[in-house]
Amino acid sequence: MKNLKKRPLKKSVAYGCVLFAAILCLVLSVLNYFNEKKALFTRYEAYISDLLHFLETQIDDEDVKHCIETGVESPSYQRTLRFMDEIMNSYNIHYLYVDKPLNLNETGNVMCVFSAKGDSNRYENSEGNLYLGWISEDEFEIKTVEKYFEIMQHDAGEVEFFESKTAWGYDYTGAIPLKDAAGESYAIMGVDVDITEISSELLSQFIKNFIVILVLSLLFTIAFLTWAKHNVTEPIQQLEKGVVDFAARSHGQHDLEALSFEAPEIRVDNELKSLSTAITQMTQDMQNYVTEILSAEEKTRNMRELVDQMSELAVADTLTGIRNKNACQMELQKLEQALQKDRALRFGLAMVDLNYLKRMNDTFGHEKGDEALRKLSRILCSVFTHSQVFRVGGDEFAVILRGPDYYKAEAQQKRFLDQITPDYRAEDEPWNHVSAAIGIALYDPETDSGVNDVYKRADQIMYQMKREMKAIRTDADLPERPEAN
Repeated sequence: MKNLKKRPLKKSVAYGCVLFAAILCLVLSVLNYFNEKKALFTRYEAYISDLLHFLETQIDDEDVKHCIETGVESPSYQRTLRFMDEIMNSYNIHYLYVDKPLNLNETGNVMCVFSAKGDSNRYENSEGNLYLGWISEDEFEIKTVEKYFEIMQHDAGEVEFFESKTAWGYDYTGAIPLKDAAGESYAIMGVDVDITEISSELLSQFIKNFIVILVLSLLFTIAFLTWAKHNVTEPIQQLEKGVVDFAARSHGQHDLEALSFEAPEIRVDNELKSLSTAITQMTQDMQNYVTEILSAEEKTRNMRELVDQMSELAVADTLTGIRNKNACQMELQKLEQALQKDRALRFGLAMVDLNYLKRMNDTFGHEKGDEALRKLSRILCSVFTHSQVFRVGGDEFAVILRGPDYYKAEAQQKRFLDQITPDYRAEDEPWNHVSAAIGIALYDPETDSGVNDVYKRADQIMYQMKREMKAIRTDADLPERPEAN
């Protein structure tokens, strides 16, 4: 048996378990990471939404719009800015601001309207404070400004949440459009929550979760592989070895006793033990089946030989050993069927009749007459070697001429007549000098409608020769039966 390169089942199971554990760890860790991030951001969204909606009620839109247009802080503007500073002092937020997006250039793309600061930042250290009319240089990314323009198109009070990176940090932002009395957006108000540390914490948590899940998966994998080794892989290996050994012994094996499966010892009581038992029973059934087949084949062979013998006897002439009248009729039927398909078929028939058989039987006994028939049969078979010879009556023979016998029919007839002896001498044994008439007819597709026409014509020619031979020699020419001593 061809030895194919294979990976042991034990290794395949181990690789599969490790791969499954790794994928499981990764998937669960990623899902946990995004679930925690989503839960955290959901809390931020609720917190930011409430704060934005509250601050929106504290802003005088017409006054703020006028301040933007003139660049001059009004008393209302200043009160609102102080209020926003107080909010910064009271709530844990990174930035609170009102900005007006100007364009999508890389610089000068955002104008500051409000920028809330804590007391210490605004009044004790004013460096870096943003003021009304301040224009950005390169602090805002293009995609952040694009988001600002998109928010400007929202309905009043509709909050948009997104992650943004600016020169001041990585934030989670919630923003709403600010609209004037005509419903036109003139700026956006945003609240930023710093998520730089949160992202690091989420990543750290992701790694911790991955390690915990990985350890648990490895412990489960080790336990599973130990169980599988005892209950699955080792029994399968034992069963495979037994089956492979059986296949190697059985290949080209003629000894039925060697076709036996040696079942391995399976210690686990599961489907593998049932499979081993089933294979053992199956091989025993196969052995019995092969034995029955061989026995049946032997009986069939003997029966076939008997049928062949009986068939041969059914078409054989018991006296001469050549084929009999039944065989002749079957061959003529086959010839007729072939003639219906091919009218150009070439064949001929020869009819032969032994002369003086009755007188010979009466004079010398039937045994000598039988000897004369056998003598004539041998002559016909020796002359017409390429054709079938039949005994179709007591003293009648037929020959189906084919091949060289057909093409040389006239020469073959002369050769036959040269071998028979119509004259008898007193000192010779008459039964060894046979006299016979022969008539040969060849198939003519122009005049013959079938095999029977050829048969009748050959028979007529034979009887014509027989009459001519009797006109020359009569039964009286045969010697008398010798008297008993």
